[in-house]
Amino acid sequence: MRPRRGGISAAILCLMLTASGSILSACGGTPEPPPGPEAVQEAEISASLEMARFAFLSGRYDQAIRAYSGSLDRAYARDDVAAIAVAGQELAFSYLRAGKPKEAVQAASRTRDELARRGRPARPALALVEATARYRLKETAVAERLAREVAAAPDDPMAASRATFLLGMIAADRRDVPALTAASDTLSRSGEQPEMKADNLHLSGRLHLIRKDYVQAADAFMAEEALRRASGDEPGVARALALAADSTERNGQKAKAADLWFRSGRSAAQEGDAEAASRLRRAESLARHTGQPALANEARRLRLDLSKDRP
Repeated sequence: MRPRRGGISAAILCLMLTASGSILSACGGTPEPPPGPEAVQEAEISASLEMARFAFLSGRYDQAIRAYSGSLDRAYARDDVAAIAVAGQELAFSYLRAGKPKEAVQAASRTRDELARRGRPARPALALVEATARYRLKETAVAERLAREVAAAPDDPMAASRATFLLGMIAADRRDVPALTAASDTLSRSGEQPEMKADNLHLSGRLHLIRKDYVQAADAFMAEEALRRASGDEPGVARALALAADSTERNGQKAKAADLWFRSGRSAAQEGDAEAASRLRRAESLARHTGQPALANEARRLRLDLSKDRP
């Protein structure tokens, strides 16, 4: 069983910019397909990849990072391009899931460079992981370039949809309503998969926020939260709850917003999200001002526990 990657499938990318900006030499003619897990033939590496996948699926992301790093070292030692492609991509994704975007960028970029030198196409998922990590690092220009490349991938609609979602979030950050609307419209035609519906609800909520339609925004984010929760996307749950809290507070419903900020902060704390403390602090403040001492005390307790857990 493979770790969840948002349902991203294999595809051939004929034209893809590497991290250094050069064009993949396999373009033209019939390029080899991107290496996938099924192409890893070496038994020891295959076994180590399976152990890493199990750790990832169990939520032990630091253990998955160590295991994928070991698999990648063995792949380099054997000069096994298929194993390098798989281990490098999964290592990058594990770093991203563990909240280490800088390391995710390094792993993804190194793997894409390695494949480019060999004239082998990378999977769109690899560029998408790097784009997402760079977005989290606020390297928006590079993230947008990579996302546009993936969004244009003709044979991988799932990867293209996730890239469109990232482009929509970038547009929302810029308050670029036409670009945000275009991304949302594209996602609405992408299918009925729960993840795609959740992405589109997120963009719809962001659009309502920009337009100050706070009730509609909160409704969209709570609907997104339900879909994220059903699919086991804990970071997505925390993010949707935070946006719902913000929308609700802007609408003047401070008591309800306190509860939503608390739930978002608690969820984020479980994931090691750096935003957990600020959300819990906001929950505590609103709860005290709206006569909810029990909620305020619980938010404070969780926030102080976060301080104790820091090295």
